[in-house]
Amino acid sequence: MRNQVLLALVIAASATLAVDVQAKKPAPARKAPAEVAVDVPPPSGTWEPSPAPANGHVWSAGYYDWTGDRYQWKPGEWVLAKEGMEYRQRKWVQRADGKWILTGGDWVEKPDNVAGKQ
Repeated sequence: MRNQVLLALVIAASATLAVDVQAKKPAPARKAPAEVAVDVPPPSGTWEPSPAPANGHVWSAGYYDWTGDRYQWKPGEWVLAKEGMEYRQRKWVQRADGKWILTGGDWVEKPDNVAGKQ
């Protein structure tokens, strides 16, 4: 009986270790989507409340995404904060030629970090 309990503990410990090793592997880098220029302006308005701040996370607000023939609302989500970096919210910007492009959704160095490097 004692050997069976010991064997069960060893199996459980090794399974936990295997899962933990897999969890620490970094996710593969995602390719940045190609810039899409749209003739139709995005809908106006925000359709979700901003939640209370969460420690160590940044709220990525919802936005309208272009699906190829129409806009579709993408709800906001929490993203893990990056030290020394500032999250740029997604927003649609009109170019000089009148077309609309989606910007943001990425990280930039905080201004105080950039000033310290000069």
